[in-house]
Amino acid sequence: MPENTQLQVQQLGQFAQEQQFNAQYRQYFGDVWDEAGVKDISQMTTQDAEQTLKVLANSQASPQFIKSLLAQAATDGAPPQVLEYFLTSDIDGDGRTLAQEIFEDGTNPLSPDTPQPPPNTQVVSPSQEPDWEWEI
Repeated sequence: MPENTQLQVQQLGQFAQEQQFNAQYRQYFGDVWDEAGVKDISQMTTQDAEQTLKVLANSQASPQFIKSLLAQAATDGAPPQVLEYFLTSDIDGDGRTLAQEIFEDGTNPLSPDTPQPPPNTQVVSPSQEPDWEWEI
């Protein structure tokens, strides 16, 4: 596991320890796990994590909800490779990982922060000359 990802997993664990996950929270999060088909968080696979991300993307979950859901998963023993998968995913395709968005940026990991040009696309910008010709 890359060092920065390991630090993000530790940061998630620290956040999880600060939370007070009562039965109501667990039931609320349980709806997401149920919809994703996760029966036992400690036995999750990356395929389960991928399905969970799809459920989250379709639900318009808030960044705080996603952060808390992942913290609850860490508390309930999600395997390290699954936590790594969650944290390194880029649900919205904006080039920022879920961990960067929830821990560093404070932005919504379900919607792009800025429009990103598709890969291998040339960005066209106006020239500095007054005739307004475009340079590629």
